[in-house]
Amino acid sequence: MKLKHVAIFLMVLVVAAMVGVGWLYMTAQVSVVATGVTAFEAASQAALFGELQQQAANDAIVGTVYSTEPIGDIGGYQFYTYTIRLRNDCFIDAESVEVQVTPMAGDVVQLGDFSPKTLPARTTGDIQATILTDAAMHGVREVNITYYLWGFPFTLRTTCGK
Repeated sequence: MKLKHVAIFLMVLVVAAMVGVGWLYMTAQVSVVATGVTAFEAASQAALFGELQQQAANDAIVGTVYSTEPIGDIGGYQFYTYTIRLRNDCFIDAESVEVQVTPMAGDVVQLGDFSPKTLPARTTGDIQATILTDAAMHGVREVNITYYLWGFPFTLRTTCGK
């Protein structure tokens, strides 16, 4: 008789654990709170621009290359930095958070950022991405934010620079 009671107790415990994990998974939500974009001329970041030119000449750009055209004169380019404020309403950390800017014609490169980003549970934080683009381009871009919860990938999509 005692074995039957232990088995029932363990089954109730397993069901409760499954309901708890299911509840955590279903309420796991990371959301975009705000977005912003900052534009600055490439001439104001001459050292960074020169480094990108050198990397392009060596076919060794660190980042996501959007155009294989040679990078021209510094006066024809500008940088856009996109800032996305995220809120993690989960009880677990959002890991490997990254932003990928959807390119438009005239975009050259998204600068690489290889530092791991984590958004701790129940917090709000900012993540950024910087692109080099033609000086005549506007700053409105669609961005994809990817992150992992418990090893499962999730993606958010939003528009910056509205």
